[in-house]
Amino acid sequence: MAATRPKEAKYNTPLRQAQRDLTRQRIKDAARDLFYRQHYDSTTMDEIAVAAGLRRSTLYLHYKDKAEILADVIADFVPRAKVQLATLPGPHPSVEQIRRWIRKFAKFVEQERAPLSIILELRRDRAYARTLEELTSQLMEGLGARNPRFENASRMDAEPALRARGLLLFRQLTYSCELYLDDPSNDRNKALLSVTAGDFHAFLSD
Repeated sequence: MAATRPKEAKYNTPLRQAQRDLTRQRIKDAARDLFYRQHYDSTTMDEIAVAAGLRRSTLYLHYKDKAEILADVIADFVPRAKVQLATLPGPHPSVEQIRRWIRKFAKFVEQERAPLSIILELRRDRAYARTLEELTSQLMEGLGARNPRFENASRMDAEPALRARGLLLFRQLTYSCELYLDDPSNDRNKALLSVTAGDFHAFLSD
């Protein structure tokens, strides 16, 4: 008599796993768009289900609440962002090299405005303070790939002044890119990128 397969194995086939992954991606894509357009706090699970084309019960089979979905949206974003941040020239780039790099990074920001805007929104909520500081540390690790100053600043136990400067520069980078993308022809927005490049250079030269 042939051995029976465990009940779990029947439902854990590659096809079912692929279907599960596709459904979760649909949920994340729908949620990311809603979080961006109408803000995280204003978005409901019912709205996410409708946007993803799913029954409410199906949505809850994959995620217990929107906080879990948000965590996955951010988790998908971080590796992509770290790869881009790690291209910052180093360890002693010129201002012009940094300026060119910021313009390239702005193109990445343009493609990823939804998750970045969500992160910026969450900064206003103290409940996410610790989570966002850890997230920023991970992203600063990318900046530190060729630059020891950022590598040191990315550590949660870094010297307070160094840590503070690193955090401020990272936020300045994302802020200046966001404003630049709103109107690339604006002279003030162009100047923001140059000012940010100069501030990065000063930090890396210390």
